[in-house]
Amino acid sequence: MEFSEEKMGTVLVGSGLLTPEQLDAALLQQSAHGGKLGEILVREMLLSEEQIAHALAEQKSLRHINLTEADVDLGVVRMLPLMVARRAGAIPIALEDGHLVLAMADPLDIQTIDDAEMRTGYPVRVVVASASQVRHAIEKYLVASDALVELERTHEEWVDAAESADVDALVGDVPVVKIVNQILREAVVGGASDVHFEPTEHEVRVRYRVDGVLQEAAILPKSAQAAVTVRLKVLSDLDITERRRPLDGRASITIDREPVDIRVATYPTLYGEGFVLRILNSGVAFRPLDDLGMLPDSREAITRMLARPYGAVLVTGPTGSGKSTTLYALLSLLNQPERKILTIEDPIEYRMEGLSQISVNQRIGLSFAVGLRAILRSDPDVVMVGEVRDPETAAITVRAALTGHLVLTSLHTNDAPSALTRLADLGVEPFVTSSALLGAVAQRLVRRVCVKCAQPDKVDRAVALAAGFATNELRGLKIMRAVGCDACHGTGYRGRVGLYEVMEMNEELARMSLENAPTELLRAAAIDGGMRTLRRDGLDKVGAGLTTLDELARAVF
Repeated sequence: MEFSEEKMGTVLVGSGLLTPEQLDAALLQQSAHGGKLGEILVREMLLSEEQIAHALAEQKSLRHINLTEADVDLGVVRMLPLMVARRAGAIPIALEDGHLVLAMADPLDIQTIDDAEMRTGYPVRVVVASASQVRHAIEKYLVASDALVELERTHEEWVDAAESADVDALVGDVPVVKIVNQILREAVVGGASDVHFEPTEHEVRVRYRVDGVLQEAAILPKSAQAAVTVRLKVLSDLDITERRRPLDGRASITIDREPVDIRVATYPTLYGEGFVLRILNSGVAFRPLDDLGMLPDSREAITRMLARPYGAVLVTGPTGSGKSTTLYALLSLLNQPERKILTIEDPIEYRMEGLSQISVNQRIGLSFAVGLRAILRSDPDVVMVGEVRDPETAAITVRAALTGHLVLTSLHTNDAPSALTRLADLGVEPFVTSSALLGAVAQRLVRRVCVKCAQPDKVDRAVALAAGFATNELRGLKIMRAVGCDACHGTGYRGRVGLYEVMEMNEELARMSLENAPTELLRAAAIDGGMRTLRRDGLDKVGAGLTTLDELARAVF
């Protein structure tokens, strides 16, 4: 394959993406400090990697490819050695019509093309991908592939080491470290909240939960199971000899120079131990309340609750519904120099200046209840309890709300009115709840439609009415459809938005709580008092084009 001698910079100037002056400044940096021109342009925020890739592909009439979605032939990727691929910034991904398809960030690199043709014996057909996607693909396919081959070779040694609990032999094994590190790195970079290692009869399936939905990430051979199992246990300080009962542990790793905490849970299955790793990136910034998607009337109700000097505010919902994010958004509103704020959490998911944060440690007997008692002796104004799980913690939490403290906590319930009956289930007397509770916030997370590819959808009248829209809302109603593009990896969704149900306590709800009224009646009274239900909040966000009816049906009954 032949290209003209036209340089990348000239192509980018010719495409109108760079001015000659910007190119000259970047070339001066390259001359003084070295490095690739594309990397300098991205670092100086003159262009994005995608802009460079699209411009080069268009200029040379080449195909642009998204490597995160491409079908990569695992037998072809190994046709270039790992070191060569890394140095060249190129990776072979397929054979087409007798040509080797080579994904490159710089298609003007004639030397790499010639080298690939000489090494493989195939004429090269270049496709263009962004530099970061090429680097990621090299790590994903070549590094992991090399590690799996080595792991297969040492399979028997691994099994012997695992059965004899030879930790030194297990920890020092490089292939499995590469495999696990690569899986975790992909999860963090891809925005996954959880990583699932699921053993089956013939393989180990790896899945990521991204934006609340599971997606398959990798299939590991059965021969890798023992190595991966022990590596995960060593990483999270778990007993490698215990295989019969569930275990809980913690791990801390560094991804791209950022600290990442991981909560690890194991469970025994018919085909071996399964693992669920919850990714807790405590170094990231929390999101303020205005960024969570809460509508104005809901924000106003919460603001009224937080203006009270004492009482309890509950944030409810299932695991993974964003309760901790909401709690910290509320704390950010209360975080003032004149207030002392103490938290007890398991684990600490965000770090916030101005707060004194305590982490639960069951190994030394520091439970929620024990930590909460210590907090109440420390003269706090505001207390945040990560989660109410047991009667003792519930009793202390509610008592704190009655004795001059503003208390924020989370509870597992399906909706806001159910918080009242849940507290009763935990042994809190209704007369105490009615006096202590300021309100409850139930929430869910739904995926946002991708702004780059979403398209208006035809509104079927019957479907819209069945979903809950009123007849007078149908005129002018615009519902978006998830399509799928490179930016959202073909899913049609990118990011998430919250659905909120804010129940503010009033005299009627307090009276009904004292009478142990069922949840259905409490819900009706809350709606009469102005509560917007989760479904109504979701319909408003569907109508605003933020999400889809399919997402609403997935998240809300």
